[in-house]
Amino acid sequence: MANKRIEAAEAYVKALKSGEGSASERVSGQLAADVTLSTGQAEFKGHDAVLKRITGQWPNTPIYQYGGWADPVVEGEQVKVHADFPPMGGGVLAIDLAFGFNAQDQINRVEQKLTTAARPEPTDTIPDFVRGIVNTALPNGTPMCVAYTDESGQPVLSMRGSTTVFSDHQLGIWVRNPEGGMVKSLQANPRMSLLYRDSRNRTTLIFEGRGHIETGEETRNRLYTMIHEVEANHDPDRKGAALIIDITRLQGNTPRGGVRVERPA
Repeated sequence: MANKRIEAAEAYVKALKSGEGSASERVSGQLAADVTLSTGQAEFKGHDAVLKRITGQWPNTPIYQYGGWADPVVEGEQVKVHADFPPMGGGVLAIDLAFGFNAQDQINRVEQKLTTAARPEPTDTIPDFVRGIVNTALPNGTPMCVAYTDESGQPVLSMRGSTTVFSDHQLGIWVRNPEGGMVKSLQANPRMSLLYRDSRNRTTLIFEGRGHIETGEETRNRLYTMIHEVEANHDPDRKGAALIIDITRLQGNTPRGGVRVERPA
């Protein structure tokens, strides 16, 4: 009996963490017709409904596949499985599964409990580790995407490799063309948004703020010396504009945990 139940739990885990069709076919016969999956937030009842939840690619599937899954353990009439996860931006730290069985040793109930990172407390400054993420975005192959609204009201997206953290509450971008659309648009609408995304470690950062052009030579020189050399070499005569963005909001997830920055608009 114990071996059959452990085999059923292992089949379920394989399907859950991979989403593979072959794994789902294997576990299908291990699920009772009246099986129930309880996640703590919702319940899925019946063979087909539960099988669907462990088939294919769901939001946490990319995290589950990197977990350290312990061997199933028999505890009384249940089989339990625990897994820990490496630091990733999804917020899942661990998962515990408890399997119940019917008289035919088919799984008739699954209790799933996720341990997630606590919601971060808001701060009014950009965390230092976020500086490292933003300032290495270009060499990391994940350059920042900037959104603004042009003079006609059309939203515009632009990749900006020179984006850097300029201060504890500001981002800086060296805009090569000081007469371009971005510079002109900010005079009418300074609101901007920026996105950083690294799918490899599920890091997402969304910045909101107000941009303005700084003309003082001290600020211009400082920003120019902060950007990556490859970006500076696109404008060796320093004819570009120094765009400074005052951050009003930052939210996201990183391997270090969640990030929340809130400042007066």
